[in-house]
Amino acid sequence: CLSGLTEKLDGMRHGEITLFTSGTGSGKSTVIKEIVLDLLKNTEGKVGLISLEESVGETAEKFIGMALERPLTGTTPLTDDEMRHGFDTVFKDERLVLLSLVDKIEYMALMGCEKIVLDHITIAVSEGTDGLSGNEAIDKLMSDLLKIVKQHNIWLGLISHLRKSQGKSFEEGLLPSIDDIKGSGSIKQISFDIIAFARNLVAEESYERNTIKLRVLKSRFTGNTGDAGTAVYDPNTTRLSAGVAGFDIM
Repeated sequence: CLSGLTEKLDGMRHGEITLFTSGTGSGKSTVIKEIVLDLLKNTEGKVGLISLEESVGETAEKFIGMALERPLTGTTPLTDDEMRHGFDTVFKDERLVLLSLVDKIEYMALMGCEKIVLDHITIAVSEGTDGLSGNEAIDKLMSDLLKIVKQHNIWLGLISHLRKSQGKSFEEGLLPSIDDIKGSGSIKQISFDIIAFARNLVAEESYERNTIKLRVLKSRFTGNTGDAGTAVYDPNTTRLSAGVAGFDIM
């Protein structure tokens, strides 16, 4: 469902940081969870996920629902056997490591997690930055993250919030630019790749409401930037699939 990004970025590389950014409710966590499930399916290494907006239990439940391609909050409750099957699909081999504190990133790397996701950097900064505040705190955190990435040769995915837009909002489908990223300039400077996406939460037509538009704003390795296709969310399966070719990206 994210093949357009693969074509633009030529995959993931250890020793680099990739930034994901979009408006509130535009699907950041769903996109990240699709990437994690794909890594578990197609690679052999451990994968770490730090989600500061969800408890570990909430994150685990969402992964189980996605593995079963059924929402856990649907009208038909899942049976115990179905829940066990979904859990085993994602967690049985203990390759997915879920932690909730940013200072555990290096621990994850030492555990063997070659790819780690931090969701998201704004809360991570507020969790504790040696008395620093504002841009200084972000600068220190980004510097520390880059050191870990280089020292342990891992791929780190970050999620970032956006500044408040002027005029049309991101929640109406406006795709962000690099300058829309909230916080210090070190976020965009240190990140090797920057991926923006948007979803029109108030569109009248359901297909448009559930369509995530993707755009690469920065790619230090390939230099390929621009529109990277669309992915469509199916509320019946809780999964993303490739969007219709030619769907307008604004």
